[in-house]
Amino acid sequence: MDAPWIEVTNKVKSKKKKVGPDLDRYLGQNTKRYVTYGQAALIYSIPYYAFVKAAKEANACWKIRKTVIVDLDKFEAYVETMKEQKE
Repeated sequence: MDAPWIEVTNKVKSKKKKVGPDLDRYLGQNTKRYVTYGQAALIYSIPYYAFVKAAKEANACWKIRKTVIVDLDKFEAYVETMKEQKE
């Protein structure tokens, strides 16, 4: 008595990698400037946490995975409005 051949296969589910936004498309246009908190703190010569607080108040932050980038155009507009309010 011949036993029918049983074919065993390992079915492994392939995980789809999550793809983030194409930052090169945004950065290549030079219409907006995006930097991290640390880079921006160096650019403006202010303490790191002071910049983080100001950027959050300006709603200029984007969280991408574990990194937060700041839209400097929005941040500078916020700084100008704060400057005008003080005068």
